[in-house]
Amino acid sequence: MKTYKAVIFDLFDTLVDFDRARIPVVAVDGVSVRSTAGETYRVLARHATQLTFDAYYRLLSAVTKELTAVRERDHLEIPARRRYEVLFERLSLPRDTAGEACIDAMLATHHRHMHDATVCPAERSQVLEALKSRYPLGLLSNFDSAETGLRILATHGLRPYFSVIHISEAIGYRKPRREAFLWTAEAMGVAPQEALFIGDTFALDVVGAKGVGMDAAWFDRQTTPPDLDAAKPDYVIARLSDVLEIL
Repeated sequence: MKTYKAVIFDLFDTLVDFDRARIPVVAVDGVSVRSTAGETYRVLARHATQLTFDAYYRLLSAVTKELTAVRERDHLEIPARRRYEVLFERLSLPRDTAGEACIDAMLATHHRHMHDATVCPAERSQVLEALKSRYPLGLLSNFDSAETGLRILATHGLRPYFSVIHISEAIGYRKPRREAFLWTAEAMGVAPQEALFIGDTFALDVVGAKGVGMDAAWFDRQTTPPDLDAAKPDYVIARLSDVLEIL
């Protein structure tokens, strides 16, 4: 069995899960959709009184789609605030003191609901507890708000386990960019070949880790087989506690 000098974890759907049932419901074209858009619209409506929810939702969806396409093309993080900044630009709303305060309030509202929708099964923290005395633990997560990511970790009691926490908004790079993995290994004082990365998203976590020579344990939550021509995980686990059999 290979010996590692560090273990690095993904955050979402690896250590914490999203319970979408906790996200508010809005009606869009007669269909119920779980989205924070209704809550952020209520904030904006006090600032842009003539804007209807339907118009807001369509524009927000278009802006989100545009920014997501750029983010996925370049694997460079776009801070969450940028979405509401672009929205203001498209609506020709002034970015004065009141406008900036409105953007801040919309962002805080969105991320409050995202934070509140996270859950951490007891098994996840038990794994970290079992490993903390044996390995330096790191975290590398794609997320457009480092502040909210840190708050999620703190809420679930996970933050103290990690010596290095890299969230894409803070470091600029998103998985599977090489830089994201290399910087995390460097910050932990190990070579990529000396670390094990654990994550659930094959195209980001496994492909990214293997691309820099880092071993990968794939937390397999998919029903569709991955493209094994892109990369092959060193381990496949069905639950996080399976990692303890590897380490």
